[in-house]
Amino acid sequence: MFELFVLGCTGVVVFIHGANFFFRALSHRLTARPLSFLGIAGW
Repeated sequence: MFELFVLGCTGVVVFIHGANFFFRALSHRLTARPLSFLGIAGW
C-alpha cells in the first residue's frame, strides 16, 4: 500500500512538472509572436 502511495505521489509530481513545462512552452510560443511582431528590439 505504501508503494502505491509513493507511486501516486511521484506520478502527481511528474504530471504537475510536465503540465507546468507544457504550459510555459505554450504561453512562450503564444506571447513570442505578438512581441516580436510589435518589435521587441526596441524594448
